[in-house]
Amino acid sequence: MLFGTPTRFGNPAGSGRSSTPPAPCGSKAGSRTRCAFTASNTAHGGQESTLLALANTFYHWGGITVPPGYTDPVQFQSGNPYGASHVAGDGPPGEVALRAARYQARRVVETAALLKAGRAA
Repeated sequence: MLFGTPTRFGNPAGSGRSSTPPAPCGSKAGSRTRCAFTASNTAHGGQESTLLALANTFYHWGGITVPPGYTDPVQFQSGNPYGASHVAGDGPPGEVALRAARYQARRVVETAALLKAGRAA
């Protein structure tokens, strides 16, 4: 699952954290892979702290957090190992932001597939 939220003073939007309930005990939903992406109006608008705060929510849900880290060359250009992010005040996302988002989504899907194959084995 990929969660996107605007950055609000370095935190995720309140509705994004409170409107999605945690997975019930014993459910398969608790072991889903998750990651987050965000946007802020300014370059120092708290994108990293927003992504870290959302990861804390994932931990409570029992989710498996899959950050992009610096595991692909695009991450050295985007500069955010916690999740894809964009400075909305600069206009639409550029090629680097889009490549970083695509890479992050692919990484989450690949990790989920590996976990599913491991369960089946």
